[in-house]
Amino acid sequence: MADLIAGACKVLRAYKHDEVADRAERKLADTGRPASIVVVGEIKRGKSLLVSALIGRDGAALDDVEHSTAVATRFVTATDDFPEGTAELVFPDGRRRIDHAELGEWITTGGRYVQDPTVEALPVAAVVPIASDKLTNASVVDTPGIGGLDPRHAAMAAHSADRAAVLVLVCDASTPLTEPEMRFLRESATGVENVLVVVTKTDKNLTRWEQIVAENRRAVAEHVGRDIPVVAVSSVRALAATALPRSPVRERSLACSGLPGLWGMLDERVAAARHRPEADALRVALDGLRRIETGISDELSVVRDGESAIPDLTAEMERLEGLKDEAQQWEQHLQRDLTLARQRAITRLDEELARVREDWTTRINKSSMQVLRRSPQVFTAQIQADLLDAMATTAQVFLDDLEKIVTDLFDDPQQWEHIREITLEALQTDPLVTGEVGSKRQGLLDPSVLTMGMIGTTMLGAVIGAGAIAGVAWVAINLGFKAMRTGKTNLLTWLRETLATVRTVTTRMLEAAMATTRPEIVLRRRKHLQDRITELQKRIDEAKRAAQADAATRTANIERLEKNLRITRARITPIDTALRGGAT
Repeated sequence: MADLIAGACKVLRAYKHDEVADRAERKLADTGRPASIVVVGEIKRGKSLLVSALIGRDGAALDDVEHSTAVATRFVTATDDFPEGTAELVFPDGRRRIDHAELGEWITTGGRYVQDPTVEALPVAAVVPIASDKLTNASVVDTPGIGGLDPRHAAMAAHSADRAAVLVLVCDASTPLTEPEMRFLRESATGVENVLVVVTKTDKNLTRWEQIVAENRRAVAEHVGRDIPVVAVSSVRALAATALPRSPVRERSLACSGLPGLWGMLDERVAAARHRPEADALRVALDGLRRIETGISDELSVVRDGESAIPDLTAEMERLEGLKDEAQQWEQHLQRDLTLARQRAITRLDEELARVREDWTTRINKSSMQVLRRSPQVFTAQIQADLLDAMATTAQVFLDDLEKIVTDLFDDPQQWEHIREITLEALQTDPLVTGEVGSKRQGLLDPSVLTMGMIGTTMLGAVIGAGAIAGVAWVAINLGFKAMRTGKTNLLTWLRETLATVRTVTTRMLEAAMATTRPEIVLRRRKHLQDRITELQKRIDEAKRAAQADAATRTANIERLEKNLRITRARITPIDTALRGGAT
């Protein structure tokens, strides 16, 4: 793939399409980012045991019978700087390295520090290094046991921007998929490209598990309407086999557990997801090459047609000159359209925040403070996720409207790609600078870690930027913990003030995007029109020269252009074949 893109970029640069070549190379550079396997499931489905089996280490994931995990845990490959036997707790203002033996005291509902009212801050996530070759290409995420099938768990895989993700739903062989599990697959997981259903505890249901797997496959096909593999695994047998010395007996035992088959499916999906940037790079390069192909074909037609091509070219140039002369008018229309786009985004933000306010006010009023204080990490992680999702949804509404505006102004899709990048940079400014949050924001972690309240990478990292995420995370987590300990009235006051803060942050974010994007669109539109006019004038001159040239000169020009066309198409064909052949 790299050779295909390098060859395409050579042609693109030869024809002065440096911007397209740069974009293709940037997308290619994203290839190979670490992937995530996100494991979700209701309590007592064997989720944590499956995570341990996937990693190949018994007891890797906490599996407390009495207490559930309250935060998500990401298992990564151990290094010299981050060795096995340690763990890192993720707090809103940094990380803290601890001994692995202490982990349960911080992240389970019955943990000593979770129960201690004098502890001011609790972790929102944990990262655990394990010396396992299974973690080389993908980290494994064990989502919180408490809370069951939270739609936010699927959202992090659905909108993964910084990492590829595979979502694994865990059920067991004692019963077919429950209605909540089916609803999760049908509604919450619809946006996730890679989903697997794993039926665990086959060793405890020897006579029924095959029937359960068959029923689950039929139910998924009938009610979900997509091809989601259903795989049976005995985590107990897999872990027992892993503990054996390498031998044919060990391999047979592993095969009987079903784990190798599951890992085969996971490896295939992780590899495809990790290399998706290659396909994106190929598409960018292909689009640029097709534009070059069109340009050469048009020039070839001019040389062949000679003077007869001049009237059509002149008419097109006059049309473009007219558009150029109407600059003041379309710039006013642009300002109007951008303002309307911003207003639509703010309206959506108000709707999203009203929903968050209503949902959480009801939840706080219905729940006793004892319940809320028992799982403060779950509460703060969920409200943080809701607030950030409202911001990201708002930004996406603005981007969608902006795309319509830009594509109407340009006939080149690469123009939108460039303006989109500029807009995203503007959205990723750091607007949250007031009060205590501003001072505490310093040193916060990157979005892929901060959002580990549900420990995923959402579209947040691509849309709203680290500054806003960091500020909202600090508000939601630190101030949320404090408010929870001072009663419902203060908690509701905190909720109201936090929603106001989020609205202010998001509004400033959109204003920054508008201020940056408008002049960029204006300047690129002017340049685009001038470049097209210059190109048309060049072709008119070429048509006049062709009409006056002798037969030998005209033949030489035609041969030169036909050769260039063959070279360009020779670059297009293998890229097109690669994309059609499954590079997506």
